[in-house]
Amino acid sequence: GKMSRLSNLIAPTTFLFLSLISFCYAGNEDPVLIGSKSISYGKDDTIGGASQYTIRVSYEQIFNILVFILVAYVAGLVTKAMGMPALVGEIITGFLLGPPLADFVPFPEALVLIGEIGLIFLILGAGIELDVAQLRQTGTRAVAIAFAGSMLPLVTGIGIAYATDSDLGIKGALAVGASFAPTSSGVAASALSSGGIYDTPVGRLIMASCVVDDIIGLILLSTFQVLVKDDPKIIEYFIPLISSCGFLLVLGVPAVTFLPRFIEQKFLPMFPKNHQDVAMFGLLFSMLMGYLQLLNYTKASYLTGAFLAGASFSQVDGAYEKFKHSTDSLKEWLLRIFFAATIGFQVPVELFREPYVIGMGFALWASCVAIKSLVAFFVPRFEETEKDSIYDPYKRDLLVTGLSMSCRGEFSFIISGFALAEGVIDPKMYASVVLAVLISAITSPFMLLRGINHFKTLQERQLLATDPLLKSKGDGTMPLHLHIHLQTKGGWCLLDRLQAEMHDLGLVVEDYRTTNTRGLDPTIISDIYVRDTKTTIAIPTLKNQIAIEESMHKIDLNQAHLVRTSSIQDLRAMDTLNEEAKEGILMIAMKMEEDAIIEAREKQIQAKLFRDMSDFSMTVLDVEQWNPWDWTAVLDKMAFNKRANGEELDLKYFMKLFNIVDTDGSGTFGEEDLLYVLKGAGMTVTRERLAAMIAVVDEEGNGQISVREWEKAIKSYLDQKKKPRKLSLADISETLSIRDRLRGNLDLDVVDEDEGTEDFDEEINNISRGGNLDVVIEAVNSGDWQDPFPIRSEDTVIRTGVEDLA
Repeated sequence: GKMSRLSNLIAPTTFLFLSLISFCYAGNEDPVLIGSKSISYGKDDTIGGASQYTIRVSYEQIFNILVFILVAYVAGLVTKAMGMPALVGEIITGFLLGPPLADFVPFPEALVLIGEIGLIFLILGAGIELDVAQLRQTGTRAVAIAFAGSMLPLVTGIGIAYATDSDLGIKGALAVGASFAPTSSGVAASALSSGGIYDTPVGRLIMASCVVDDIIGLILLSTFQVLVKDDPKIIEYFIPLISSCGFLLVLGVPAVTFLPRFIEQKFLPMFPKNHQDVAMFGLLFSMLMGYLQLLNYTKASYLTGAFLAGASFSQVDGAYEKFKHSTDSLKEWLLRIFFAATIGFQVPVELFREPYVIGMGFALWASCVAIKSLVAFFVPRFEETEKDSIYDPYKRDLLVTGLSMSCRGEFSFIISGFALAEGVIDPKMYASVVLAVLISAITSPFMLLRGINHFKTLQERQLLATDPLLKSKGDGTMPLHLHIHLQTKGGWCLLDRLQAEMHDLGLVVEDYRTTNTRGLDPTIISDIYVRDTKTTIAIPTLKNQIAIEESMHKIDLNQAHLVRTSSIQDLRAMDTLNEEAKEGILMIAMKMEEDAIIEAREKQIQAKLFRDMSDFSMTVLDVEQWNPWDWTAVLDKMAFNKRANGEELDLKYFMKLFNIVDTDGSGTFGEEDLLYVLKGAGMTVTRERLAAMIAVVDEEGNGQISVREWEKAIKSYLDQKKKPRKLSLADISETLSIRDRLRGNLDLDVVDEDEGTEDFDEEINNISRGGNLDVVIEAVNSGDWQDPFPIRSEDTVIRTGVEDLA
């Protein structure tokens, strides 16, 4: 308990410690600030007559700092609510209240120093977040996107800068181009998460590309530190490149291979379990301090050292989660100060009035930023698109990739600020670069979220347009839809392999979600939702479902035997059954036949995937039927609050909801009525989903749901929720022919204490005279013997173990 409390104190204690050092250190070195007032407290300085050994600050200075931090926080929330990154509001706060304009903030050097520490934490966190399994999934495409995404703006920026200002020189032109090479992974990740496509294949590809992009940015930053020197020796050009690349290999390869295993299996077990978290953080920060010094003195960027220190713990079990839990608040506040002070204080806002700066800024944004969107054409077609479809997932992936990779952030400001400090570019060019980066930070995430929402709307419309229940014409059938759940232990280019397998199986991918665990032996989890082009099934309706369930309860044992042994054609030709019984038997027989076809198709897909993808160390392979137009999804949302409170769902709750929606008391309600009530209650339900539900419940087809239709649908819904392991039609022949199957098993007798052993065949005959299937099943399952053929749920995932498939 003491160690747990100590761990919780790490973040605030570290923040206070760093703040103390930063404020005491402020002014000892000349900061690179535009328009700043340098404040120095040396050994001969006093404030208000104070001793030379003390540093005192006034209340006004404390108050101004608090106002600055509060305004930066609120501005970040405002810009985030507007669909832009929080860093935009924080940077605006920095140049409005800082040295560039109001000069309201005291001790700017100290705040800049704290911000730089925040940058180290950002890069350290990026290293810990390194997802090796994600890189394996995306393969060479991520590397290609990152490399092309860095080189295109680099070359374009050099060309534009050199063409517009010949006095700039090649070094200045290189600085302009390098400022636009890196992508802001934090901005991209935030936008993708908000849009709900972070765990899609394209989202995983983008994030893997951003990781490689960050590494390229660190190498560029290291190399650029030498390029700005006057007449460096030839060898000096190669030292930072060799140092960066060399340490990325020498320290990076162990960081993702044997070093995590050593930390997890050798180092941490040396400490008591309740001390291991403190030991892990101690080793992490020790490596951080050592790597910072090592990379700095070998002429590489010290930020590369922060990344490598973090990467060494990226595969240690639990390290990522514990680091986030312990340092997220600290890192969040440090980064706020980084963007507001370290970046915001260096925005030359007074130069934004210059026509040259405005024109050059927009020119750089339109060229260097926009050209990076061309990397989108490296994205494969993860999902197929039908002709004349209003929703094209490939176009969505192109747009999302292009806009995500065009997001600019911290590295762009760092490189351009460094170039200005070294005199490689003049203030006007620096102002133009900063303006272009700011425009990118505002527009790219904003357009990305709007683009994602646009394609989500198109996807919902496409789903509604293809709903078989809403089609006026058709043969009563629809394609089979399946959900494939796959868990593997790794493999290079997994996404490409799965895509090829789906194509060979005749499956069209309609949605694809992938994630993975972390640690030394990560598991990659893939959920693929497909449409089968080779199998069709009857359109499922609520009316037919209820009718089949009622027929199952009415069928007797002799009729069940006919279902099991006769073809559908023979059943139609029978004249010994009345029409009502024949209709029920035919419905059951056709459903059984359809279930057999579905199960055979599922097993065929399982077998092929297991055989063709055995090199991916498959651990779980499940295939189950999936309904894209699941009408119960809306009811699930309606019942969410009630279930969250631990209350049991009942018919009374839903009938009360009906009365609320039926505002005019007519006994019916339509789509608009229900949508209005649900949105008023804060539920996010689309019009298309409501239409799909109404199409199922509305038996009369008039677009209105009556009390009778609503009550009937809710009863069926509640039955499904209460009886998840209901009798499967696919197994009905086995259940009803249990007498035939058990007859050959000599060990299975019913033992009665009073009457002794009785032949089971005779017992079944006695029970079945009532002709009620429920009685037969209840008697079989409630005796002293155990049924060796358990009833399987219709909705249960068909789980096939790897051993069974082998």
